[in-house]
Amino acid sequence: MEKLIVAVLMAVALMSCHKASEYEALENELQEFAEGKDAKIGVAVIVDGGHVVEVNGSDRFPMMSVYKFPISMAVAEYCRAGAIKFADSCLVTSEDLHHDTYSPMMEVYGDRDSVSITFAELLKYALQQSDNNASDILLSQIDGIGMVDKYVEWLGIDGMDVVWTEDELHKDNSRSLDNSSTPLAAAKLVDKFDREFNDTHSLALKQLLETCVTGRARLVKPLPDNVVVGHKTGTGFITPDGRIMAVNDVGYVHLPDGRRYSIAVFIADSGYDMKTTEGFVADISAIVYKHINRL
Repeated sequence: MEKLIVAVLMAVALMSCHKASEYEALENELQEFAEGKDAKIGVAVIVDGGHVVEVNGSDRFPMMSVYKFPISMAVAEYCRAGAIKFADSCLVTSEDLHHDTYSPMMEVYGDRDSVSITFAELLKYALQQSDNNASDILLSQIDGIGMVDKYVEWLGIDGMDVVWTEDELHKDNSRSLDNSSTPLAAAKLVDKFDREFNDTHSLALKQLLETCVTGRARLVKPLPDNVVVGHKTGTGFITPDGRIMAVNDVGYVHLPDGRRYSIAVFIADSGYDMKTTEGFVADISAIVYKHINRL
């Protein structure tokens, strides 16, 4: 019996050493990848709610439309607290629908003076297609963007600020720097949502994240079909000197064997074109998956 116990303890110790070595190898490869790029790159990975791997994980990056993820979580909390269903509707007027912004819902509702739209449909536009009008309409229904910032703080997430609406950002692009997050904060929020939020409202949000149609060339591209990926992208403006302000993707990945990890990739001030910069996100996703798959 004593020999068996010793053998088990040795096996556990060897497994722990293997994992530690793999995490170190992952962090080193990510660090090497980020070095020398004409862009600022931040990455954070949280494996099974525990081990954290990061590169520039505590630096601030503009979130862009990634912030629609915490907005959707705040909307779900608002609905839970008020016993409101996602199937309930709110009145949307022509004043709520701005033509000079990215908004796929304008193709359907752009010529209406007013229309009733469900929370579910607005969330679908905001999360699946990153619709700016849908995001701002949702904010108007939950007492404004300040509620989102307070909600993120209430969840215990440090390092994320939600300050401006899409309409306010459109009026002054520099405000995008205020809607910021560290990669660690974003990965922690995704991890918390993935592991702890499984009520009806949250499951509906997860279905939308897992069917997101934007940024398919980023986190999702290198991953096999047998993994589950829920993610939200963010894309920045072109700066006056021709650089891309931000190319981001944050999400969770579930492996077939039950393991999971959250990942946040932020690329700021890129001197490359969009295809190349998105390719960096995909490369990082592939590196992370390779190492996690070895654990």
